[in-house]
Amino acid sequence: MLTQTLLSPPSAVAGELATQVAPNAEAWRQDAEVLAVQLNEQRELNKRLRAEIKRLEAKQWRDFTATAYTADCPEGCTGITKTGVDVRNQTHVNGRRVVATDPAVIPLGTVIEIRFADGRLERAIALDTGGAIRGNIIDYLVSDNATAVQFGRQRVKIRIIGEAK
Repeated sequence: MLTQTLLSPPSAVAGELATQVAPNAEAWRQDAEVLAVQLNEQRELNKRLRAEIKRLEAKQWRDFTATAYTADCPEGCTGITKTGVDVRNQTHVNGRRVVATDPAVIPLGTVIEIRFADGRLERAIALDTGGAIRGNIIDYLVSDNATAVQFGRQRVKIRIIGEAK
């Protein structure tokens, strides 16, 4: 027996030893492979579910602070939005009000709906960013400084209507 073991290829000896030590090793290996596949499938499902929850939450009304800005300022602005749209002579693009947002909260290109305290609703599009726009704040583009001052700082509700393209 010893001579036969010494003359056998190492893999055959290892296989025989494995069978003696753990007779169910092959079944366990197959079970482990099946479980690994199921775990990967579950992870993928969880990833899709988290993405769907995030998408649905984004479409819910959320509290924001709105301020106003104008493309006509003495310094620091060009009238061209972060997305390259010239707003020196317009406050709307394709019938939607232009707003500046924090892209981490509302990505550029996203269509939103704004509900003002008086109940008025307006559709807008996030085409700009601003140095002071962080978190749940939007900057609402208006035509002139007097309108911006009159607009002031307002509490609004916002929901996402269309995803950024």
